[in-house]
Amino acid sequence: MQKLAMNFPTDMGSRSDREIHSPGRDPFAHSEKLHQARYAVYKMLSLAYLYPGDIEWDEFVRELPGILAEAADILELDLTAEMETLSGLSEILDFEQICCEHTMLFINNPHDDPVSPYESVYLEDTIMGRCARVVQEFYEQHGLAVDRQHSYLLPDHIALELDFMAWLIEKGMESGSSSLGEQLRFFSDHPGLWARRFLADVRTVTTNSYFFSLATVADKFLQNEKQLFFFWNQKK
Repeated sequence: MQKLAMNFPTDMGSRSDREIHSPGRDPFAHSEKLHQARYAVYKMLSLAYLYPGDIEWDEFVRELPGILAEAADILELDLTAEMETLSGLSEILDFEQICCEHTMLFINNPHDDPVSPYESVYLEDTIMGRCARVVQEFYEQHGLAVDRQHSYLLPDHIALELDFMAWLIEKGMESGSSSLGEQLRFFSDHPGLWARRFLADVRTVTTNSYFFSLATVADKFLQNEKQLFFFWNQKK
């Protein structure tokens, strides 16, 4: 079976060959670069919400600002402030501190309840609820399994749902079909219902500029995704 939560995104190409959407134009039509940019953001955000010790941290933090900045340019997202923060932090982030902050934010906080990264908690107030089982079925229908390194995560973890969106986009690009119907269905039924609430909670709780900036980037991106899907659905 193929694995979720693994690799870094591929290069999105040079500026000269991008197809950037503009008002009044179908943003999904004939725009491979648009889909590459969406894939890259989903993939980097997925990695960002995994435990830092479980990814190639040095490579991730080095590549993050550039990949997000290039994707934001293609998607016409204003991430100027967040990119300045992340670029400035990329050389000085302390790995151990980020691991500790991740643990306190999402896993175990001795002073307060952590921010749960699970859909079931937001939509059903439980762990491994119906949401998680439905998401698991999505993965299995596409022949996917969670990578062994991340097998401790439940299916509806934010990182896995974002990674599945990246996988659907990549699948569409490789096959020559957009797979937009599948993307819209999964987004609308899962991350689109709860992820922005999760990100708002992260920004409320954290005092760490790295996690705050990431949550802001993710929130702006998911809002843009919602608008793109709405536009596409109206055009069907």
